[in-house]
Amino acid sequence: MSNQWLKPALIAAVILQLVIMTGVFVKGFYPLWLGQEVRLETRPVDPRDLFRGNYARLGYDFTTLDSADFRPGEPVFLPLIEEGDLWVTGEALHEPPEQGLYLRGRVTGPRWADTRRALFGIEALFAPKEKALALEKELRDGAVAVIKVAPNGRAALVRVNSE
Repeated sequence: MSNQWLKPALIAAVILQLVIMTGVFVKGFYPLWLGQEVRLETRPVDPRDLFRGNYARLGYDFTTLDSADFRPGEPVFLPLIEEGDLWVTGEALHEPPEQGLYLRGRVTGPRWADTRRALFGIEALFAPKEKALALEKELRDGAVAVIKVAPNGRAALVRVNSE
């Protein structure tokens, strides 16, 4: 490659990296900027990970799919229904519902199992060690996860409150 192309190639590489990093940033914060606030019942699962640090791992009843109709890697859509102060999920769908708020997730788990799990990106709340330990004690009897759900079904965890 001649020197006349080296400078434009370096500039293009830097611009491409900035565009990709901006896309990752926007994708992560999109639900927080445009999402509707939803409150879901949750329970703590595990407060620490030696490799990723301290966090409260949260479990939801709707993350277990009772149907083998879903294959690992497929998207799953859960309609959200408001019931008083909390929201509950409807039956898991292969396509987004035509109207209303919904969660978009990805199916995980082995192909041979009768039940599958789905991940929605709201399963962990990272915190400093002291706060994660305090949160674990506070949430033992149940909790409410406050999330924001964007119009495309992507969700972001805002905070977790004790019931």
